[in-house]
Amino acid sequence: MNHQSSVSIRLRDGFRGQILYVIPRSIVQQLSVHPLLRSIAATDIGWYPNARYHYCERPVGAPEHILIYCTEGTGWYELEGARYMLDADEAVVLPANIPHIYGASERDPWSIYWVHFTGLEGDYYAQIPPGDTHRLTVDPQCGVELVKLFRQCYGSFVGGFVLPRLIHASKLVNHILGELFYNNPAFSSNMRTSRFHSLESVFAFLVDNLCRPVSLAEMASQADLSESQFSYTFRQQTGHPPLAYFNQLKMQHACMLLTVTHLSIHEIAGEIGVADSYYFSRLFKKIIGVSPSEYRNSIIKTKP
Repeated sequence: MNHQSSVSIRLRDGFRGQILYVIPRSIVQQLSVHPLLRSIAATDIGWYPNARYHYCERPVGAPEHILIYCTEGTGWYELEGARYMLDADEAVVLPANIPHIYGASERDPWSIYWVHFTGLEGDYYAQIPPGDTHRLTVDPQCGVELVKLFRQCYGSFVGGFVLPRLIHASKLVNHILGELFYNNPAFSSNMRTSRFHSLESVFAFLVDNLCRPVSLAEMASQADLSESQFSYTFRQQTGHPPLAYFNQLKMQHACMLLTVTHLSIHEIAGEIGVADSYYFSRLFKKIIGVSPSEYRNSIIKTKP
């Protein structure tokens, strides 16, 4: 495959308005044994706006995993001989020690936030994206949060590469990856091989209807899926059957009512659409682990 661009200019960095922090490897090595940095640590981070002629080639890969989040424009990357595009509102995680090449498109160069990260949790996160492209879509609202977190993260280095700032930055990287994979409606880490179907409308519907019973058919209708398709999709994305998940939401709300109100057990059962208070108590104990009365008493004892 011909990797040569028709434009001879290639820039690793040096873009107007860019942010770039590379932690000296001697410091990275010294801090790698710190208990708060072993799980995940940021080693390089940056922001390249309108990065025309951006190009990077690593024949043996990088020793760290690399997250690239494209906010505007387009770019491309190559992994194991295959070439993929990366557009706005998309991200890619390039695994450590895998040869790769990437760069901005010529006509509409990308703007990207990027970070290199290591650690045991970092290794886990790097395995989550689909194995063929390593790419995922970013929901716009999730993207807003990612930008805030990236800016906080590289802002940690303004005062120098001192231990408290490195720890703070690394925890922010953990937050970035958590948002990307587990609070991003455009991606489901449990659906790597099937087309993503957003269930956000269903989640909102369930929260709005905690006060009454809701059937599987109603949930499926909200998702515009058959009951069987919905049950499969819901379980893939949440790890729970739909009705069991709804019961958990009800019990979570019941916990809140037991904590902040003086409503009786019977009244709380009614608030979450359970007519039989005895059934409510059995269901509460099954899900929460203690009876409603025991839960309330434990809260009273721990209040200041």
